[in-house]
Amino acid sequence: MLRTSDDAETLGEIILIFILKPMTISYKKLSKNFPAKKLKIFYDEVFPGKTLRQCQNMIKHSSVIVGAFDKNTLVGIGRALDDTVYAFITDIIVNLKYHKRGIGTKIVKMLCDKLIKKNIKMIHCSTIKKLAPFYQSAAKFEYNSDDITLYLKNF
Repeated sequence: MLRTSDDAETLGEIILIFILKPMTISYKKLSKNFPAKKLKIFYDEVFPGKTLRQCQNMIKHSSVIVGAFDKNTLVGIGRALDDTVYAFITDIIVNLKYHKRGIGTKIVKMLCDKLIKKNIKMIHCSTIKKLAPFYQSAAKFEYNSDDITLYLKNF
């Protein structure tokens, strides 16, 4: 069993070290002019079912959208809606190929920072139970066992 590279040299064994080039992810607030086609391409890959019209409306009606990019490819997104007092964070989605790299955390933090700068008094987030710890660590969201999320699906 090798413990250090010096041990490997001493034993006359060869160690191959692969150095992976770190991925450079850039983050930015997306403008209302962000191409809906690019958003649709992203959704088609990670969360299929959104129409181009839905993507156009998501861009148009979101208060803040933060995108994560690997070069020019959208690899993560987060959106927020607000009424200047309360805000709701939705669609924190990262391409599976980019999971476990802190991208979702960075998106949530950026959204919250932008909403706080708008003097939003409370930021809401609805998620499934297994993802609650992610939001609690990403932006200090608090779990309230007295709260319940109700929704009406419009099909």
